[in-house]
This record gives sequence, C-alpha cells and structure tokens, in this order.
Amino acid sequence: MGTYSFKLPDIGEGVVEAEITAWHVAPGETVEEDQPLADAMTDKATIELTSPVDGVVRTVACEEGETVAVGADLVVFDTDGGEATAPAGTESEPAAETPASTGSGTYEFKLPDIGEGVVEAEITAWHVAVGDAVEEDDPVADAMTDKATIELTSPVSGTVKSVAGDEGDTVAVGATLVSFAVEGGGNIEQSTPVERVKTAAPTSTPSVVAPVPVVTPSNRPLASPAVRKRAKDAGLDLSAAKPTGAQGNVTHADLDKLETALEPVEGETRIKVIGLRRKIAQSMAESKRTIAHFTYVDEVDVTALEALRKRANDKHKDERPKLTVLPFIIRALAATLKDWPQFNAHYQDGSDGRPGGFVSQFADINLGIATQTDIGLVVPVIQQAQTLTLWETAEEITRLANGARDNKLMPADFQGATTTLTSLGPLGGIVTTPVVNKPEVAIFGPNKIRPKLEMRNGEVVERLVMNFSVSCDHRVIDGYDAAQMVQHIKRRLQDPMEMFLA
Repeated sequence: MGTYSFKLPDIGEGVVEAEITAWHVAPGETVEEDQPLADAMTDKATIELTSPVDGVVRTVACEEGETVAVGADLVVFDTDGGEATAPAGTESEPAAETPASTGSGTYEFKLPDIGEGVVEAEITAWHVAVGDAVEEDDPVADAMTDKATIELTSPVSGTVKSVAGDEGDTVAVGATLVSFAVEGGGNIEQSTPVERVKTAAPTSTPSVVAPVPVVTPSNRPLASPAVRKRAKDAGLDLSAAKPTGAQGNVTHADLDKLETALEPVEGETRIKVIGLRRKIAQSMAESKRTIAHFTYVDEVDVTALEALRKRANDKHKDERPKLTVLPFIIRALAATLKDWPQFNAHYQDGSDGRPGGFVSQFADINLGIATQTDIGLVVPVIQQAQTLTLWETAEEITRLANGARDNKLMPADFQGATTTLTSLGPLGGIVTTPVVNKPEVAIFGPNKIRPKLEMRNGEVVERLVMNFSVSCDHRVIDGYDAAQMVQHIKRRLQDPMEMFLA
C-alpha cells in the first residue's frame, strides 16, 4: 500500500491557481484511472480533472468554491504501489531527479511549501536579477504570507535566467520562482509530458466544456483567479465592479471600467501598496467592513499610579529595567478581564468561509501590542500576560518592540492574540478610536498623560490624568458593558493597590 499525491497541473500560461467548482469524488471513495475527480475554473476555461491512478481517495484539497494553487496537492490517494507524487503539469509519473548528464542546463527553483494552508506568497524584495551569478545558499528573495515573512535562498550555484515577477507580485506554491543556468543537467527535462486534463485547446479557437455552477461565499464577488489577482495587484475592490460575466462574474472588462476612473493626473505620484502595508490595509478594511464598531472613552486620574511608578524606578534603578506606564496598564487590564471574559474573546462570524456564529472566550490573556516600525504597524503578542510581574512585562514589551523594529521576531511571536493594546506613548493625543483587530472583539487605547487643574475641597490642585479608550464589536458587546468594564480598569489605575489585590 502506498500514497499518491495528484497535484493541480499547469493548466495554461499565466494561470497560477484555479477555483474548484465541483467535486466528483469524496474521501473514502474508490476511483479508477481517468475517472473524473473535479471541475476547476480559471479565467480561460472550466476544465475537468481526471484521476491519473486507481486508488482510494484519502483527502481532497478544499471545499467547492475555494481556490487551489498550481502545484498544490489536489487529491491524495491510497494506492497499491509505493509512494509517489504527481508534479504539476505531468501525468502519473513522478518528476525525474536531476539528470546526470554533463554540460549546461537549467534549474528551476520553485516556491516551496511554506506552511500548512499557504498556497501563495507575495514577493516583497528581490536580492537577485537576471544575469546575476549566485552561489548556493545566497539570498534570492523575501516572501510574505499571511503567517510570516521568510528569506528564500538559492538551492544551487548558477546564473539567473529569469525571475517570477516584480516586487509586490504573488507567486503560487509550486510555481517557478527563479530559473538558473547551471553546470550539469539541471532539473528540467527536454520534453514535458502532456497534462492529464480533459479540455481541447486548438491554437485558433479554444474550446471549453460547459460552464459549471460556481459556489462562492455570499460576501465574495464571483470572479476567476486571474481577475482576482489583477484586482489585488491593482488595489481594486472587486465588490465595486459591476459584473457583466455570463455567470454574474466580474470580468477583465469590468476591471477596465474601474481603472478608467483611476488614471493618474499631472503631478501625481503613485506608490504601489505591497508587503506589510498591503496586509495592514486589507486587515483594517475587513475589520471596518464587518465589525460594528463603537468606542467608549473615560478619563482616569493616574496621579497615584505615576507616584508609585516613580518610587519603583528610583528603588530599583540599578537592578531592574525602567518601568513605563504600560506594564501597570497591562496589570490592571489582566486583573479586570478575569471578571470580563467577553472582552478577551474572538467572534467567529463565518465571513471567512469557516463555521461561524459563536464567540470564543479565553482563560489566558495573550495581549497583542501594536508596534510601529519602519515598514508599518505590527502586532507582536505577550503570551499569558496575566502571569507576568511588572518587570517581566516590561522586559517582554522591550523584547517584542526591539525585535519588531529590527525584523528579528519569529512567527510564533505574532500568533495567538486574544485582545490588543495600542498606545502612541507621549504622542498619544487626547482621544483615540482604535480599530478592532478581527476576529478579536475589543482593543484598548490609553492616551497620553497630561496635567490638569481641578477644584478639590475649595482649592485648585494639579492632577495627572489620562483618557482611556476601548473600541468594541457591537455585535457581541453592548455599550453598557464596555462602560462598566472601563470603570473597573479605572478603579485599579486610580488606586494601584487594587490591581495587586485582584
């Protein structure tokens, strides 16, 4: 008994992914060679994909309506033979190893499988260009996914013949990233086996099979992968286009109409939004589009807190890191959220295609700390913030902030946030209305500390005050609850002993 992985084949020039519009098999089913497996739609055709082997379906790549990258596993079979993998664009034979012939050859370095669920990556920086001579392990490019930014290095020594695209372009997992001229045979065969795809493609008039109904989430405009990629690259909102396609899908012509109104004018400079800045834009737009935001703000007297902070720093100035106000705020927040778990939660609304309609509350407070860097806003996470002392919190804030600014944090440092704190420090302004980081349901925003004159017992006194903001998802949190919760934080900040007695 063996396993056979059938990968989505190279369907045509420029096609990097396809949308699965119908499955004809399911896990556990027995199939024969040439039996239909699935229908897939690209911008060029709807095609039928057939099985290259006899076997039993172990897994399928996705649900109907989801997208699979060229070169990614489409169906995995249990077979009677040994282990095998069907490379993209081939029949059932596994890819040959690097030929042993001598002389010059071509080596294609394909974008590797970066992580579970990752089907593509954005090229944020190229370190090589066509004609460059590179050594094995030299940096080739930086690529960013939803999970991490990684550096890709050359697997061979050679000369760069071609690169996949420009900075800001997206490359599918399994697609060729860099092509090298190398000594020896390379890894490219002289001929390419015919793709096992049932669709005719004469050079004169291409023919396609009849359109298959396409299943998409209700909030996602219908469009082929190529149209989606073009809209993504151009920063166009597909939902703003008026679809004219036969199945109600957005076409390239519809994008042309959108772009017509976006022609540059004299004196205008356009800067392509790529990498982290694009991810931030997409995330914030998605949060504002789907979350019913409201913000509650209250003023907090932090005179006693600032006095305590000064005493602590003076007492331990030679042996411990200097405390800012943030560790105290985090301490008060952690003490408060034990009694208000609905703020330390995620709302799964189903808008991402996964099961929804429920709120997940968490015992641990994994606190995202919004941090400004040269490349944009990032949110590393203090894990189990409720377990840390003031000085441990200060050390972790420093580690995460420095690591983020130097781009030296690991992917795990950005994962698992249950709620978020955002602060602009001394630039904090009077009031902030931060955007909730979906799927979280709240984000906390302390503002700058400032002196204020107040009348107390018939005398004018100077106090130190700070406005404290919380933005919430009104779908699951009511304004009254937000006001009450902030009063509990306020009580602890105004009388610091309260935060240590919790």
